[in-house]
Amino acid sequence: MLKYWSALILTVSFATVPSFATSDDLTIPHAKVTTAEGSSCTVDSVHARALAETMAAAREVYVGLGFNMQETVNLSVTCVDRAGGRLFNDGQDSLFLSIPSLKALASPARSGIFHIYGVCHELGHIAMYRTLKSRDWMTVSAAEGWAHYIGSVVVDRVYAAKGESLWPDPYDYRQDGTARLEKELASKSDSEVTAGAAQWQKLAAIIGLPAFPQLFAAWETVRVDPVRPFEALSATLVNFQPNNKAALTEWWRTAAPTLVEKLQVSDFRAEHAALANLSGNPVKVPANEGAKTSHVSYAGAGHGRKFAIPSAGDWYITAVWICGSRYGDEKPPDNTFDIALSDQDAKLISIWKGRYASFGDGDDAWVRFEVTPTRVPPSFYVTLNFRASYSNGVYVAFDSSTKGNSIQSLPGKPPRPFGDGDWMIRAELDHLSPR
Repeated sequence: MLKYWSALILTVSFATVPSFATSDDLTIPHAKVTTAEGSSCTVDSVHARALAETMAAAREVYVGLGFNMQETVNLSVTCVDRAGGRLFNDGQDSLFLSIPSLKALASPARSGIFHIYGVCHELGHIAMYRTLKSRDWMTVSAAEGWAHYIGSVVVDRVYAAKGESLWPDPYDYRQDGTARLEKELASKSDSEVTAGAAQWQKLAAIIGLPAFPQLFAAWETVRVDPVRPFEALSATLVNFQPNNKAALTEWWRTAAPTLVEKLQVSDFRAEHAALANLSGNPVKVPANEGAKTSHVSYAGAGHGRKFAIPSAGDWYITAVWICGSRYGDEKPPDNTFDIALSDQDAKLISIWKGRYASFGDGDDAWVRFEVTPTRVPPSFYVTLNFRASYSNGVYVAFDSSTKGNSIQSLPGKPPRPFGDGDWMIRAELDHLSPR
C-alpha cells in the first residue's frame, strides 16, 4: 500500500466537452506530459499542451523566486475508473495526475477540478522539498499550508504571464489564486491548511518571498533534531535576518504551535557509549530472523517492531538489521531514511539515518545499519520512516507466522498495530565490557 506526499482530491460533475486529437506524450521546454502505461484513455494534445505550458510557466515563477527547480517537470496522466481527480508529486521532479476520463480536463466550472491551481500547489511542495529535505518536524498544516499559500501566489503570476487563454476552455483562474486564499482567511476557516497558509503569508510579509529558499536552506543546514526541534528551528530563524529579529521572534511564538509537529518524546533520555567500551559480542533479537511472507512500502506511515532486552542489565543497541529491497530508479537515489529508537509506548528516544543505496533493487535481503551505541529500556521499539514516494521507496518484508509485535505508525506517533505479521527487523544489542 502506498500513500502519497500530497493529493488534490475533488468531487467532479461532468458536462459535455469538445473532442480533441489524442497524443501519447508532449514535450516543450521545461515540461513533459505523458499518458501512463495501462491508462484507459490517452490525454488529448490540446490539454496536454495546456498542462505542459502551465507546468513550464509555474516552474519559471518558482525559479524567479530563487528556488532550485528541476530542469524539466514531468507529468504522468492516468485515466482510472473512479470519481474525482488526484494530483500528487514525488518531491523531486514529477507530478502524477489520475482522472476518471478526459472530461475531467474541462475548466473547473464544468469539471469541478482546479488543474492550474493544482499544478502550482504541487510544484510548491517540490520547491520546498528539493531544498528542505529534513522536515519531519513539520505538521500537515505546515507542509500543505505552504503549498496552498505559495501555490496561490504563483497562480496569480502565471495568469499575469499567460492570461485566460492558457486553458483550452478559457476562464479567469485568478479566482483560484490569492483571491480565494484571502476569502478563506477572512472567513476565519478552521481548516488546518488555511491556518498553515496564514502563517506562511505572515512570514512572507516579514522576510519577503525571495528569502524563503535561503530560510529553507538554513533550516536544512542546521539539521534539525526531529525529537527536540524547537530550539534549532527558533535559533536559526531569529538570526536569519538580524534586522527583523524582534518580528521573527514574535512570529515564531504564534506560528510554532501550528507548524511544528508535537511528537511524543520519552522521559528515557538517550545515553551513548563508545563502541570500544562494549563487549564486542553482540546479540541479535529476536533470535529467529523469520521467513518472508510478503513485503510492504509505506509513505505517510512507518514500519516498527517491539523488542525486549535478552537479560537484566544495561544493554546498548549497536545496529539494526532490515530485510527489504529498494524500488524505483535503477540508480539508487541519494535518499536517507530514519531509524528511530522509542520506548515501550513508542515515544521517541533517538533517531539515526540510513541510506536507500544500502538496499538492492532485486529480491529482499538482510541489510545491516550501524547506529550510535545507545542504551535501551527493557522494552523498546525500532521504527523506520522511508518517506517513500510513487517513484522511489523501500519494501520491508514481514513474517506472518508471528504477530503482535509490529506497528505501522511513524516515529513519535501513537502506535497503530500491523495485523498481517511481524516486520523482519532485528536489533543488535551489546553490553558494557567488565572493567
